[in-house]
Amino acid sequence: MAATDDDAVLPKGRALTFAATSRKREAEDWALVLTAEGLANATRRTATGWRLEVDADRREEADALVDAWQRERAERRAAPRLEPVPETDARQLALAYGLALGLVAFHVGLESTGLHHAYVDAGDSQAVLVLDGQLHRVVTALTLHADVPHVAGNALFGGFFLAALAGRLGLGCAVLAFLSSGALGNFANALWYGHGHSSVGASTGVFGLVGVLAGLAAWRRHQTLPTRRGAWVAIAAGLGVVAMLGGPGPKVDFSAHVFGLVAGAFAGLAISLPLARRPRPGLAAQTTAFAVSALLVLGCWRLA
Repeated sequence: MAATDDDAVLPKGRALTFAATSRKREAEDWALVLTAEGLANATRRTATGWRLEVDADRREEADALVDAWQRERAERRAAPRLEPVPETDARQLALAYGLALGLVAFHVGLESTGLHHAYVDAGDSQAVLVLDGQLHRVVTALTLHADVPHVAGNALFGGFFLAALAGRLGLGCAVLAFLSSGALGNFANALWYGHGHSSVGASTGVFGLVGVLAGLAAWRRHQTLPTRRGAWVAIAAGLGVVAMLGGPGPKVDFSAHVFGLVAGAFAGLAISLPLARRPRPGLAAQTTAFAVSALLVLGCWRLA
């Protein structure tokens, strides 16, 4: 580290005041840059602040090093221009809650026809069966629920988060994000338990949506904040939502919620890279994503 005050490291008579500042931290930063490049220097305190000394013969080299460091620092702080975050409109909100109410109708239909237990046996996410190769269960379990309060809660909050993500990515892409993050969360949950565990419910995918939103927000904060900090705030907010809405309790698969959040967060970060500087995917992409989602659900139930 560079010397301060009277601890000079330069030969007497050859020291040249290279730069002066009123801030000690700035002088220390300059000194650290020069020391890292093997250039001897000394910082001295003066009546007006701090000054940095270098060998007179190496003044130009010191200038170049500090200038390059300051340019690099300015570039890191410069926030790139990103597309404005699109907002959810009334149509997307209505469609999102329409899909959420479809889960309620499916559950009520199963109960009214006496088929609920049979469908749960065929499609719940049983860890031992999932790990035995019945991977379709990680998807079918997202469409099943234990009772009406369970499905009503998932529809209420799921519709909200689905609409929020639809505003960012479009409804078709949001539905595909729900299924993919929920399926990954269920698979991770099966790996976690290994055997002897069964779960149903869309909540893994709902918290997957929270994770996608958190991942998108985290990447955006990292890119736009001048200090390149604050991404953790978005992730912490996602964890707060899980703790508030899906924390440990009776008949609550908390680990599935956490895995859904984590899977969604990574998905959000991955989605951000190609979409951050581009407009929201258009109608063709939304239609394709929705068709893939529908075929995925129907195909998994066919396997069940």
